[in-house]
Amino acid sequence: MRLGILIVSSLVLAAARPSFPTCGDQATDAQAVADTRAAAASECDCAAAASHASYVACVVRVANTAARRGTLRPQCRTAVVRCAARSTCGRPGDVTCCRTRADGGKRCSVRSGGQPCSAPPGGSACAGTASSCCDACAAASCAAPATTTTTLRPRCGSDLDCDDGNGCSVDRCIDGTCQHECVCVGPGGSASCCPGPAAQCPSPRWFYTCGDPVCGGHRDQGVPPCSSETPGAACSPEGVRCDPQDDCDRLLVCATTDPVQRGRCPISRRDAKDHIRYLDDGDLKRLHDEVMRLRLATFRYRQNASRTQLGFIIDDAEPSPSIDPARDMVDLYAYTSMAVAALQTQAHEIEALRNEVRSLRRELEGRGVR
Repeated sequence: MRLGILIVSSLVLAAARPSFPTCGDQATDAQAVADTRAAAASECDCAAAASHASYVACVVRVANTAARRGTLRPQCRTAVVRCAARSTCGRPGDVTCCRTRADGGKRCSVRSGGQPCSAPPGGSACAGTASSCCDACAAASCAAPATTTTTLRPRCGSDLDCDDGNGCSVDRCIDGTCQHECVCVGPGGSASCCPGPAAQCPSPRWFYTCGDPVCGGHRDQGVPPCSSETPGAACSPEGVRCDPQDDCDRLLVCATTDPVQRGRCPISRRDAKDHIRYLDDGDLKRLHDEVMRLRLATFRYRQNASRTQLGFIIDDAEPSPSIDPARDMVDLYAYTSMAVAALQTQAHEIEALRNEVRSLRRELEGRGVR
């Protein structure tokens, strides 16, 4: 009976609760979203974006600013950001693909340059000329279906059928399919070419490299400083690098693909490290004790006296793995790892105490003490 009353009460409360406002509830929402996207287009350069993530982050800032100014309702920020997330900005060679089903329903997706924009059964498809899927299915934004697959790998009878005019690849006919092998070597020693007609190969542009896993200020890496080089601008020759003196120690590299966007940043992977040694309990205990000895303080930097910050003074703690002495800075990656060591040590101590309590309870119960 009590359960039935609770269920009925919950249903009554749900029915009485007002619905939350959503984007589109007001007549001005569509125009506000369009205006904010236009502002983002002028502030966030789609073609020159260093990466897709950096482009989306820029649009997020524009949408947040519009929401603070009252020109965009907070409920509509997601609509603006979603259009940026479903775009080709910062993704060189990618295209928007609009697929129309037999029943007339449309669906857009972002395809890499090597993936065909193929039609669903009984439907049609077109490669959108617009950068965002929010616009790609409009009639004026659809181009003729892509033919990348048949252009790059035509059926063949001999090697002569596979000559693509690209002097940087060896063209062979294998089992009726053209295969293109890169033979040119870039400055870094790796194969450097784009199989297929030379006109389809992307021109090298400036891209940011991965940088440090934790931003800790600029350090000299023995690379010449940048002068007029900017991300997204054309460059030559492929493989050359310069140092923009970035706080995260990113470099600019002349390449045909974005090293960050294409997943070439194995900073924390095993194959990017050497001399790996796991800490034992004694090591963890020493780091735990060092963390416990750190004296925390509030302070203000002389260059920014308006902001009070929390941390520790490296003069009180050095030498320590948590300090980067070459730059007179806290090594945030090492400091965080030391905190993890302290947590692991305390977890072991807590488990040992629990086992001791359980043992004492069993002993007391054996003596008949309750």
